[in-house]
Amino acid sequence: MKRRFISMALALCMVLTCVMSVGVSVSAQQTDTAQTGEDYGLPLDCKDGNILHCFNWTLAQIKAELPRIAAAGFTSVQTSPLQPHDGNSHWYWLYQPTKFTVGNDLGSYNDLKNLCTEAHKYGVKIIVDVVANHVAGSDNGNLSNAVDSVFKNNKSTYFHNLGARGNADDRYSTTQKNIGMPDLNSENTAIQNMVYNMVVSLKNAGVDGVRWDAAKHIALPSENCAFWSKMAQIDLFQYGEILGSPADGATAAQNKEWITEYAQYIGVSDTVYSAALMSAVRDGTTYKNSGNWNKSVDASKIVNWSESHDSYSNEANSGGWTKNLSQNVVDKAYALLAARKDSQTLYLSRPFQTAHQSINYGVKGSTHFTCDEITAVNQFHNAMIGKEEKVLGGNSYYAVLREGGAVIVPKTNDTDVSINNTNTMVPVGTYVDKISGNTFTVTEKTITGHVGSTGIAVIYGAEPEEKILIGDANQDGDITILDAVFIQKALVNICTLSEEGKVAADANQNGDVTVIDVVGIQRYLAGIACTGFHTGEYITG
Repeated sequence: MKRRFISMALALCMVLTCVMSVGVSVSAQQTDTAQTGEDYGLPLDCKDGNILHCFNWTLAQIKAELPRIAAAGFTSVQTSPLQPHDGNSHWYWLYQPTKFTVGNDLGSYNDLKNLCTEAHKYGVKIIVDVVANHVAGSDNGNLSNAVDSVFKNNKSTYFHNLGARGNADDRYSTTQKNIGMPDLNSENTAIQNMVYNMVVSLKNAGVDGVRWDAAKHIALPSENCAFWSKMAQIDLFQYGEILGSPADGATAAQNKEWITEYAQYIGVSDTVYSAALMSAVRDGTTYKNSGNWNKSVDASKIVNWSESHDSYSNEANSGGWTKNLSQNVVDKAYALLAARKDSQTLYLSRPFQTAHQSINYGVKGSTHFTCDEITAVNQFHNAMIGKEEKVLGGNSYYAVLREGGAVIVPKTNDTDVSINNTNTMVPVGTYVDKISGNTFTVTEKTITGHVGSTGIAVIYGAEPEEKILIGDANQDGDITILDAVFIQKALVNICTLSEEGKVAADANQNGDVTVIDVVGIQRYLAGIACTGFHTGEYITG
């Protein structure tokens, strides 16, 4: 009779194994498995990972670097604009489009399709920068000769024709007047359709996302403009460039209202917070733990950066202030942003030239993104998806603690640190810094170790020290139906539990392993409360 009961129980466990394994594999999947045979651990969605900005690169240059981009842990690549444009050579001409089609000196539509196909083999997503607020021309509204005739023939209805902004702080001027080039009438259905059709063609090419240039200058549905509600119908990751605030001179309440409405349709950049954190790291000062928009916009819809193409490529008096900072300072700010929960942080591939007029499109920038510190931070971010955070700023360090590890940036490179392990956010244990190889010791109260010459330490992946997870009978680090099967096999001498396995298998902690413990584990996996069982808890080994 006993044999028959055990056989039936084993059969039941086998059935449950099949059913529950399917459920777990679907719900737990968070990363792309590359078709190249390598698993780079990249998130499935653009919104869950960090972005490499291949500023000015050709599509062919991006394609050639895909193996290293994936290995560096970047979820997405952002291209420069791919629309036909006025002028030649200088980077800023890419932001002066002549029509809404795809293909310019950076690559053709077919080149884009090929890039997307290849990128997806590595689990990398492609985001294209789109310019939809204006076309090439001058601040007085004159159109460039290269602009498509459809715009010239409909100038009275396709443009706002209100002249240059007299007051940049005014919301009406921001959305209705020229910002250096003729301002398109985004309220016009024909203009909306042109842009919509181009973005659909990007999606059809395999593009995963769009970055909207000058998004704050395109009005919202509450301002009688259906542009954003129409674009949101396209199933792509989308975020808009919001330089400063929707209206820099408006009240905080007004800006909160506008930014919240933008976020109903697209993600938004938080350039105010990005610049503040970058400045704090540069100067060794404190900074706010939360961003400019976090009180009204979910973090998963905010894109940050430590350096943007504007802050690098513009003239100093036009916002180009990061180009003279060392790459190391930029990297440290990036580490703090990229380690954050739900972050989407942009990392700029710096051009090798710094002068505004010397930075040209089609010229591949720096591949410093492959360095150990950037790779380690990205991989940390990808490993911490869904885990909570605590941001710290002590007198001598900055740190982002996650439930499983930490990124630490002291204000001095190559130094010892002792950091508060607030609420024991980081599990107790011994960790190895992914960058320097130095050992860090984590207790319930402190994190101590030596940060190397990069000024960045990344620690995660240690198991809780001298602890055993009750229910993990096969000691593989997780509780699954296989543990119940393993115990039943041990009970009929088909396999043997290790000493740690015996402790873990004793779900009710009564000092003996029986089929009752199997029931306790099964109930735990099914989410059924079971008094007297300790499955899922840790005990000292």
